[in-house]
Amino acid sequence: MLSLLRLFKTFARQPGCKSLQAFDTVVTHWRVWPGDIDAFGHMTNARHQTLMDLARVGFLLRCKLFKGVLRRRWKVPVGLVNLHFRKALKPFERCEIHRRIVHWDERWFYVQQDFYRGGDAARPAATGYVKTLFAGRQGAVPTA
Repeated sequence: MLSLLRLFKTFARQPGCKSLQAFDTVVTHWRVWPGDIDAFGHMTNARHQTLMDLARVGFLLRCKLFKGVLRRRWKVPVGLVNLHFRKALKPFERCEIHRRIVHWDERWFYVQQDFYRGGDAARPAATGYVKTLFAGRQGAVPTA
């Protein structure tokens, strides 16, 4: 339920945001809620990936790609996720995800997503690397 509310929040925030190009860094803002916490008192590994997915939707919206993806009935599956954790995100803490495309080839986009704790832009609390593509009815859509 919390993820669905966050998805609605992602859609609601976009109309007032400045449009960006596909290779700009897109920043999304979040808060760690009690439902995001594991038995050890910090945000779960799985919730990091959920927020990364929501940041991907925000990226598509900000770059004006979302409507085209829907119109063409493309999917945006993830082929690989690799997360490096440095500091735990605690309950009620604010965080930002800075998302940018770092590389691409004929098929895949390689994306870096950094989690910054509220106000600490010096070093990310976690960094995620995602390999993703656009897939249509005929398979993978070329990155060109």
